[in-house]
Amino acid sequence: MKKALLAAVLGSLSLAAFASDVDVDLGKRDDVAALFSYPNCLQHCPEPAPSLEMTVSHWLMQNVLRDASGSKLQPAVKVRNEDDHIKVRITDAPSDDYGQLLTNYLAIGAQGYDGAQDIKQAGGWKSDWRFFLTLGMAMRNHRTVQLLHFPPDTVLNDSQDYLTAATTLRWAQVLGYNGMNTRDNGLYQTIADIAPIAAPASAGEELTQVYSYFTPYTSALLQSWTAPQPGSSSVRPMVALGGPARAWFAQQYLPTGSSFDVLQLAKVDIGSNKQVPVLGGNHPSYIWYAGTDQDGIAIMQQDLSVACWQNAMGQKPDSDAQSVLNSCVTTWKNDSNMVCRLYYTSIKNLDAASAKAKCQ
Repeated sequence: MKKALLAAVLGSLSLAAFASDVDVDLGKRDDVAALFSYPNCLQHCPEPAPSLEMTVSHWLMQNVLRDASGSKLQPAVKVRNEDDHIKVRITDAPSDDYGQLLTNYLAIGAQGYDGAQDIKQAGGWKSDWRFFLTLGMAMRNHRTVQLLHFPPDTVLNDSQDYLTAATTLRWAQVLGYNGMNTRDNGLYQTIADIAPIAAPASAGEELTQVYSYFTPYTSALLQSWTAPQPGSSSVRPMVALGGPARAWFAQQYLPTGSSFDVLQLAKVDIGSNKQVPVLGGNHPSYIWYAGTDQDGIAIMQQDLSVACWQNAMGQKPDSDAQSVLNSCVTTWKNDSNMVCRLYYTSIKNLDAASAKAKCQ
């Protein structure tokens, strides 16, 4: 099936947009099932088990609802099987070009699927891994992009919603501390993984050998998602969260031998002939592994500064990225008492009064 899936998807793309209603042929049923990791649930599944059509509809509704955030649109998705092809109608779509965006995304995803097949042929695939794209993301009206390591298997097996993972819930909270409207969370957390493999949380070390198989996929996805929105000249800023994501970014886009550290800012061409501002950050879950409360508070200050930059740049992408970073770092450095209190309430689960007493 090597390369066949990509060709099949590209060959089957046919769409027509009328006003805000979009019709799109996603491709052959088996190819769509592969790209949507069908069936998502393997254990403790709902009865009756969701069909492929229901699964595709579920993820596409997340796409359109997140892209429609803050608008008066009321999107609806209808998925059908016709001549062994999965076809979709999106009513009240976020844009007339939404079908093209979706098919482009799946064509990029097919490169990731090919990478997974190569790993299997090389004998490097683990029995508790499953291929899994970052489905359900805002992909047109998003404001920032997040580069992460790999998706937790609970997202695929249980919740079927990437933004309900503990990692993304925690980052939404930190963005909220910096003024992000929680309604807009999906516009900030458009995620790309360097390893599109749903795996147990402890699998990070095992995945270090497979990143190169997915580099064409990840690079293409970042190029697509950081590029300016149609009608705009402003690229989408990006944060690289966690050591593996920062190291991968440095290897791909920085001079040989460079590192990319927390609160380090880079501007690189990710493929749109424009300089994309990228900021390094901790993995959202890193703080839970802090050795001491003092370490945890230091990590909290870093996380708040990174999220401050992400929120500000997402609102005004043409801002001077370094000036915004300097302002964010200064803001949270000067409010160390609040950093301390947020650490104890959000990480140690103390009530506000107890956290205030701890931070006197």
